[in-house]
Amino acid sequence: MRKYLYFFFTIVFFSCEKTDTFTEEKSISTNEDFLKLVNKARSEGRKCGTQYFAATSPVTWNSDLEKAAYLHSKDMFENKYFSHVSKNGVEPSARILAQNYFFKSFAENIYAASGFSPTPEEIIIQWVNSPTHCANIMTPDFKDMGIGGYQNHWTQLFGSK
Repeated sequence: MRKYLYFFFTIVFFSCEKTDTFTEEKSISTNEDFLKLVNKARSEGRKCGTQYFAATSPVTWNSDLEKAAYLHSKDMFENKYFSHVSKNGVEPSARILAQNYFFKSFAENIYAASGFSPTPEEIIIQWVNSPTHCANIMTPDFKDMGIGGYQNHWTQLFGSK
């Protein structure tokens, strides 16, 4: 009997291990679409408000940032607010750390649409046309990115370890 319990425990334990990809509800479009658009923007020098950013290296997709982003987008929709800080006072840094992404630096962009479902291109264009959101996209220190959308609420997280 112990042999079977050990076998069962081993299967349960290893089946609960963290995987590389976040698999809860996926956004309307693929992660690859967002990643390509952001990296295209980063590959071109641009002015974000009054600040100029030279072309910079691409970011890579990070499933921990994606999950933190998705959960924030879902929380904003379900609790009817639009803010970087949740109604419970949870800051982006706490959401990111809760997903075991131990950062040196991070940034967050949020977006919400009403009455239409935006494409990834429309979302990225809005962010690039906003000085602070654009600066987040163009900051060369960021190496990782994740985006999570839920019911036309979107959160984009950047980070570096």
